[in-house]
Amino acid sequence: MMYKKYLYPKIEPYQKGYLKVDDIYQIYYEVSGNPQGQPIVYVHGGPGGGTSEVCRRYFDPKYYKIVLFDQRGCGKSTPSLELKNNTTWDLINDMEAIRKELKIDKWILFGGSWGTTLSLSYAINHSDKVDKLILRSIFLGRQSDIDWLYQEGASYFKPEAYERYTSFLSDKERKNIVNAYYKHIHSTNKELRHKALIEWTRWESSLVLLKEQPFKEPKKPKWIYEISLIENYYFYNKCFFEENYILNNINKIKDVETYIVHGQFDLDCRPSGAYELHQKLNNSHLIMVEKAAHSQREVNITKALVKITDQIRKK
Repeated sequence: MMYKKYLYPKIEPYQKGYLKVDDIYQIYYEVSGNPQGQPIVYVHGGPGGGTSEVCRRYFDPKYYKIVLFDQRGCGKSTPSLELKNNTTWDLINDMEAIRKELKIDKWILFGGSWGTTLSLSYAINHSDKVDKLILRSIFLGRQSDIDWLYQEGASYFKPEAYERYTSFLSDKERKNIVNAYYKHIHSTNKELRHKALIEWTRWESSLVLLKEQPFKEPKKPKWIYEISLIENYYFYNKCFFEENYILNNINKIKDVETYIVHGQFDLDCRPSGAYELHQKLNNSHLIMVEKAAHSQREVNITKALVKITDQIRKK
């Protein structure tokens, strides 16, 4: 894909492993780049999105010590598709466990979409461990943010995709789509469960790029099951924190150097959220990216992110 030519070349991890964080989970983590370099951790989206080799390539490997990990229930972490003890607070604790395991004093957090929610929540609780924040496509986890994406808002821009997304719901169920999907995703009817898991991700996939790509249902839909199951579970539970938690606690990180990158035409996460966050911070740099939607695969967003990591390197 075109965006990849603006990334650093492929690299392999020099360290990887599984960290046992409780009686259920083993969290996959890996480290690449410079062992003595500036620590930076890639905080993936979803929740349930997982990481891939491309995630290493937003950073100069000669300068950065690049940490990737897969959140509970997804990616290479085990077990897959597990929801027990899987909350925002558990993920924050996992990040701290990884930081301690790798003997990192402070690190830069690099997160996108749900990864911004988790990065900001981690920073609020561990501000002394955060060097800088690089945030792409801000999602503040408020009810209005969830409703915009799954209930009413993005729906006005993609009416055909929205009709398919809601087509198997009753009129009553359409009044609370997240709850309706939760019921169907946990149904004992395998066909209904499969349909709900696929259609949840199909809907979201229709929004992430400025030029929509055809959605192809894979023969082995593990990654779709993970992201649909875990996303819906988190948003059904309102991200496991009180309403407006991030902005209500933003004073705890108001002086942390923060870079915010947001697509001008992002239908998943409203650009207004990025602006609200920017206004609350004392040391924030806001980059509204023209001709871009939500995904880090958008060429102009890729360029903006790499430009930031390069600027930090040169300071």
